Amino acid sequence: MNLTQSLPLLLALGFICGCSTTASLSAMNVQSADENSVESCQYLGDVQGSSGFGGLAATQGMENSKVEAKEGAAQLGATHIVWMNISGGYSPSVFGKAYKC
Repeated sequence: MNLTQSLPLLLALGFICGCSTTASLSAMNVQSADENSVESCQYLGDVQGSSGFGGLAATQGMENSKVEAKEGAAQLGATHIVWMNISGGYSPSVFGKAYKC
């Protein structure tokens, strides 16, 4: 395979890799949890995230969706998030409940 044939693939990979969302420090401190571990915590609200990166970029799209939801949880003052729904495919999205423990 020569450069001319490889160029579209290289451009697509560069586009996918260059489109990740970086979480803020407060969002990085929001931990994923299960419902049992937040029983004694304060419920703050629902959060969600979505991404247009699906298909071949579904893994990055899912990560972007989770970062968006964690940013929302951090804005509420949450320390933990319980994922209620995680959908991949061509339009990755997540839905969770934010808690302060």
